[in-house]
Amino acid sequence: MCGRYASARSADELLDFYTAHPAENFSTLAASWNIAPTSQVYLIRNSLGKAERELTTARWGLTPQWAKSLDFSAKTINARVETVATKPSFRDAFKSRRCLIPADGYFEWYTASGPISRKQPFYIHNADGTPITFAGLFEEWNGVLTTTIITRPAIAQLQEVHDRMPVILGPSEWGSWVDSTVKNPEELVDFSAGIQNLAVYPVSFEVNSSRNNGPGLIHPVPAEIEQVLW
Repeated sequence: MCGRYASARSADELLDFYTAHPAENFSTLAASWNIAPTSQVYLIRNSLGKAERELTTARWGLTPQWAKSLDFSAKTINARVETVATKPSFRDAFKSRRCLIPADGYFEWYTASGPISRKQPFYIHNADGTPITFAGLFEEWNGVLTTTIITRPAIAQLQEVHDRMPVILGPSEWGSWVDSTVKNPEELVDFSAGIQNLAVYPVSFEVNSSRNNGPGLIHPVPAEIEQVLW
């Protein structure tokens, strides 16, 4: 799954990296190294009726148009790739409302075995320092733009940390993913590929609380529990 991530790059950096323009009434977001569900996040989508990418913001947790309230979004921060095309919460958005969600990296928690169960947080990011691009969906609910991150089984490199990971798209896949005229995106995007050149290391338990923030949360630290991968 993906329940917490970092996004500290400026809007200008993202506009340049994704060759996008600001959406109408666009507002920038503060840098965050500990984004939690229901937060406002950046996403990139095609402009309405145009083959141009725009950067906008949305609430993390997709709320379908038929939901009774935004509270619905607490359980839809992730969409499983195995069921995204058929599950009622996501299937309409999957057909034509797909987006890119930029991140510096994301967090997963490894649970150690033994008499005391404690979860060690790990930070995962592109080893070359470029943004990670999650495959996402978006939906507008009563004028509020909402979004979700699609997940898949973890690649071998990450399976010891967690059995799930976000679907990560490469630059060659961005165009087909956000193209609303593509009705079978699973035929154009390799959901099984992921990005192989990832860096993964333990970080401070401070990231466990969404109240904590700052660049120190993504700095590597010695594992604080035994039996952690190495």
